Amino acid sequence: MRNKSSAFIGITVILLLLLQTTVSFALEEKQKVIAHGGGVYRGYETTNSVEALNQAIRNGYKIIELDMELSSDGKIIMLHDWDRTAMHYFGSSFPRKLSQGQFMSLSVHGALEVLTFEKLALILEKNPDIRIVTDTKGDNLALLTEIKESRPNLLNRFLPQIYEYDQWSEVNSLGYTDIIFTLYAMADLDTDKLVSFVIEHGIYAVTMPDYLAERGICKKLSDQGIAVYVHPVSNYEAALQYLDQGAFGVYSGTLLPSEFDGIEKEYYLTVPDEGGSAVKLTDERINHWNELILHGRKPAETVLFEIDQSRQNANDQTFEDLEPGKHTLTVTIFDKKACKGVLSYCLWKDAKGLRVLHKKYEYRLDTAGREKDFHTVMQDESIPEEVREILGQSLIAKEGESSFYYNGNLEAYMNGEEHLTVQKGSFGKLLLPLSTTLQRLGSSSVTMSKGRDITIIHNGEKSMIMANTGVLRRGFRLTRIETPVILYLNKSMAGGELYREITGRAYLEKDGRIILLPDAEEPDGALKDLLLKTAGKLF
Repeated sequence: MRNKSSAFIGITVILLLLLQTTVSFALEEKQKVIAHGGGVYRGYETTNSVEALNQAIRNGYKIIELDMELSSDGKIIMLHDWDRTAMHYFGSSFPRKLSQGQFMSLSVHGALEVLTFEKLALILEKNPDIRIVTDTKGDNLALLTEIKESRPNLLNRFLPQIYEYDQWSEVNSLGYTDIIFTLYAMADLDTDKLVSFVIEHGIYAVTMPDYLAERGICKKLSDQGIAVYVHPVSNYEAALQYLDQGAFGVYSGTLLPSEFDGIEKEYYLTVPDEGGSAVKLTDERINHWNELILHGRKPAETVLFEIDQSRQNANDQTFEDLEPGKHTLTVTIFDKKACKGVLSYCLWKDAKGLRVLHKKYEYRLDTAGREKDFHTVMQDESIPEEVREILGQSLIAKEGESSFYYNGNLEAYMNGEEHLTVQKGSFGKLLLPLSTTLQRLGSSSVTMSKGRDITIIHNGEKSMIMANTGVLRRGFRLTRIETPVILYLNKSMAGGELYREITGRAYLEKDGRIILLPDAEEPDGALKDLLLKTAGKLF
């Protein structure tokens, strides 16, 4: 009996070891970062666009999550939803579903190519190591069935997400093997039930929103050997916190796979934040060389900081002597004489000093250096004094540009750390970022509620307008604005007519340029044309 017990215990131990090895191997095969919503493209998040998908592949993502819906004619298109975010991405709401043909006539943020399933299939065929996580706010089973029926040869390239327990059997019966259980749509969560279900059904991974991870659910699952992903995560320090809580990985559009693997996992530049703690460098202005700290550096290691492959160790004097414009900063780490790895950053030198960027933000420098000094342009002897004086008290902007001039000073419209460009609305009128523009023109407050009702206080008077409408409310008075206020990248944008109604300032607009004039100025004829022509010299 003792021998049988010993044998049983031995077999059990072996099985447990095999199971542990299998789980470890499975976890090693998974990716630390899944590109969220196709990944970020040039500052645009979750666009599910062709450009974003191709950029994600170039950035090294092997698993990419895409938002999918069925069109009115039953075709799969990459769309977050038909109502809640449509205005954000397409500048229009859809009271009913569009056909695939109608969808293909759209562009994301007026700039990016929409992605259909046919386009996705071609990209997957060219990139055999890429897999796609599906997410839908619509009929999940209908969508997954359409994938199987239209491209059965690509079935194993998809990792479908399920949202309820009872979806697993039908999704599994369609032939999908690597199934992800996502928790964001679950009203009540029984952790013990979830753990049992995931283990019993061999679920590939569980994904959860950040607020569930912060409640400790991430750790409860990971303690059972379950791979957990947290979404959405855009901050490196936040990602590390979730990994410390037991998460295997994150869904992110901004965090690259290289930041969790290879040399950059161990070493990266940091700068002190306002609280004094070191944060991973993304895009920072620095005054002195010693502000840059190499995280992960060991006492015995030496580091070579080179600018433009100079092979000379950079210092404050190197910065001082650097020519204005774009440069590269290479950081090479040595252990004795052996090279452990190389990091690459972008540098930008201008009159304000030095700017250091992580390589993934290099696109932010595309427009840097194109700006012209207002006073230098105005020194042109052919420009009359009257024109110089009027423009020196105006706000001047141009379609497609984030830079603008106010009272002769060069500024930039921003959306967080990203530049926000002047847009052209569906009525052909230019739209400027509302809050920044009105604040420059003297408004004391511009706020937007969760219901997207915008409240403006200017010279003590309160005005209100709802985003995506053209009705301005002042108490019981209503004024209809021809060009509606829209939301673009979650920022309210408005045309010259609204600024005139709020501030009383007249405006000029022509050929993609707009001038919000000083108080009491209403030029016409030759002066009007000369103002617009001169404003064109600034861009």
